[in-house]
Amino acid sequence: MESERQQRSGSGNWWRLAASILVIASILPGNTLGAWAEPSPGGQIHGTAGRTVAGRRLIPSHDVKLTLRVYNYVPIDPVLLARAEQVTNAIFEETGMEIVWMDCTPLRGEFLPHETCPSDMGASDLVLRLLPRGMAMKLATPNEPLGFAQQCPETEPACELTVFYFRIEELAAEGHRPELILGHVIAHEVAHVLIGPGHSVQGILRREWPREELRRMSLGLQLGFTNEQSRRLQEAVLLRTRLPIPETSARSVSFAEPSKVGE
Repeated sequence: MESERQQRSGSGNWWRLAASILVIASILPGNTLGAWAEPSPGGQIHGTAGRTVAGRRLIPSHDVKLTLRVYNYVPIDPVLLARAEQVTNAIFEETGMEIVWMDCTPLRGEFLPHETCPSDMGASDLVLRLLPRGMAMKLATPNEPLGFAQQCPETEPACELTVFYFRIEELAAEGHRPELILGHVIAHEVAHVLIGPGHSVQGILRREWPREELRRMSLGLQLGFTNEQSRRLQEAVLLRTRLPIPETSARSVSFAEPSKVGE
């Protein structure tokens, strides 16, 4: 299996193909119907908003575990990023999944991941890139997305999802809480890696996130996955955990892009 350095250095080719093969999921203004959780005391994230079928929260399993290797190129303040990770954790806990976070950001001036980030990877290891404006502007991504996700075979390690953090900063300038928006965007993108580019009519995998929903997120009202999406997410992680990794890569360049904010 190729080293992580070889996998990452070869990623430049698919950046140039992104514009023609993105599936757009815009965040547009407007009123929408949706199930919302009541805020818990203190404004903490709570609830299962967006579930289409009433049911119990899925019980987390040690087998349903996904690792996110974070490359914080912005860099985002560690405290804010830790809060965003907690938001993502809360969203996936409702699906019965556990997220393991690993900071792999290279030291300044270095190319390779931080030495504390192990090189051995399985198919349940995903790469999360948090990009500043300068890096994001080099990518051909129309419609001002918040990010996008790469589609890979279930046996492929280091499948990548990317967040354009400067656009979350623009939302923060309008009064939205960046850590809450970021946590939802990460969860949205992880789901696209695991279950493909499709969207739902409500919840976190909606094609459109109206500004009213962004305001609700900033109040601590959590979007969630449907029961069917939760089942598919669990199955996808279990499949990635159990399948052997091939010696040669069969990664495709098909992307899902979540988010654009309308005026």
